[in-house]
Amino acid sequence: MNRLYSVLPLLGGVAAALCLGSCQKEAVLTTARPGTTSGSNALTCTPRPESPDYRFYPLGNGLAPVGDVMPYYDATAPTGKFKIFYLKDVWNDATNQRHPWYGLQTDDFAAFADLSGGQQLACSADGCKQDFALGTGHIVQKGSTYYAFYTGHNPNYPSGCVTRKEGIMLATAPALNQSFTKNTSFATIYAPAGQGFDDNDNFRDPFVYFDSATGTYHMIVAARKNVSGVWRGVVARYTSPNLLNWTYQGVLYDGGPDNFFMLETPELFRQGSTYYLLFSDINSKNLYYRKSTSLTGPWSAPSGPSRFEGQGLYAAKTVLDQYGDRYIFGWTNRLAGNTDTGAWLWGGNLVTHKLYQLPNQDLAVTIPHTLQTRAETSAVPLSKDSQWGNVTNVQAGTESYRLSSPADKDVANVLYAPIGPARYKLHCTVSYSSAAKDFGFLLGACDGYDDVYSLRFVPGQQRFSFDRTRRSQLSSTTVATNDVPFALSPGVEYDLTIVFENSVVVVYLNHVAALTSRIYRAPGTSWGIFVDNSTATFKNITVTQP
Repeated sequence: MNRLYSVLPLLGGVAAALCLGSCQKEAVLTTARPGTTSGSNALTCTPRPESPDYRFYPLGNGLAPVGDVMPYYDATAPTGKFKIFYLKDVWNDATNQRHPWYGLQTDDFAAFADLSGGQQLACSADGCKQDFALGTGHIVQKGSTYYAFYTGHNPNYPSGCVTRKEGIMLATAPALNQSFTKNTSFATIYAPAGQGFDDNDNFRDPFVYFDSATGTYHMIVAARKNVSGVWRGVVARYTSPNLLNWTYQGVLYDGGPDNFFMLETPELFRQGSTYYLLFSDINSKNLYYRKSTSLTGPWSAPSGPSRFEGQGLYAAKTVLDQYGDRYIFGWTNRLAGNTDTGAWLWGGNLVTHKLYQLPNQDLAVTIPHTLQTRAETSAVPLSKDSQWGNVTNVQAGTESYRLSSPADKDVANVLYAPIGPARYKLHCTVSYSSAAKDFGFLLGACDGYDDVYSLRFVPGQQRFSFDRTRRSQLSSTTVATNDVPFALSPGVEYDLTIVFENSVVVVYLNHVAALTSRIYRAPGTSWGIFVDNSTATFKNITVTQP
């Protein structure tokens, strides 16, 4: 996906008016309520300014935002086995590049370094060339050669010398950590003529899958096509015996019952006996997947939710390591002005999850074990600020509480002082006995009941969401700022891990789902736990840092 490939919807209008930089410390309300105790009687809701200091969720070369990713696992490398190529968010700056390829490398997802050699693939300086700008693609090894299939994108279309906006091109290299050389003899692949495709635009994001059973390479490409009189986003399929000569084999997937404008950055992989097709919806910004028992479909939705993340893992792709573990990489967008009210911006920080298969062959995600270990190096003491409502400590000597609220907007809470480190991990377990509304965590608390951000469990809608909307304005029809489907039942204890690094907040839900969000109001502000018209228990709240 390229920020100029199509008009992208903004996130403006989702959030209500917010209390940001102008919000000052406010006295905690100490109205007499059952179980109310008061601490410092002041809350901090002015966040620390955004910082470029990211280690878990890195920015790219020169602190530029990371765009669409192309991960590759190099088992032969002594270090930096995970090599994550990406589109650098540079657009005709002093280098005159337009989304060149760069790369990051890591072994543990807790520290990243730039790939040596800097720029891995450059765009053309000729405004008439198909690859005047670059789009994403995929790297595959054959023999001693690495083949980088990429999108050639020319924003000068239409013009006298540019007749197609997008096409699939090829570059090669004898080794990774070296710049790719463009193969000028490779015939650029364009949308099939006379097949109802958008012949001039929306044909991008190649991914290559090798079928070892037949010795055949399959390339899938995101495209748009007129299907029975209706324009739809589709995934086109090609085959090749040698990576150089490709034959169009029809549409692999057209969205089925759903009509997507574009199924961007599609990926195809096999785990066990099941094939998976992943793609990112350009409109909702959500990552979806489909399953099949065959490489060529038909494709069906999973037994459970069709997604395991929210909008914070876009243009994501996976890679399998030598131990059989699969990881998924994507980017979390920024907001203009580094404020929560800013417009949606293309590109951001790299985020990684561990991806695995459930017994029913659905997919699930959890925190990479190496990142978890690194984030648990030392404990961070918690400073309880206050509580109100029906709150009971259920385990002496620990931050473990049962909170109960009997009515809508009658919030019970426990509030804490801001946490100092730039990056840390919060862990606890959460269960509930009743939930007419919601329960969860408060961030950026100007008070403990309304002027807050919410990370909330919503059992009535079977989801977990991040909401910037004031709690007094939340209703059953509120459109979440970001959410993920999550099955909830009373009496079940759920494992919860939240990783904070500056404005990137990643929630892991019971090792099956995640929610990654950009929250500029989170760093250095008061926070807490809450229930609203619900009864829930939070056990062993602990915070650790690397």
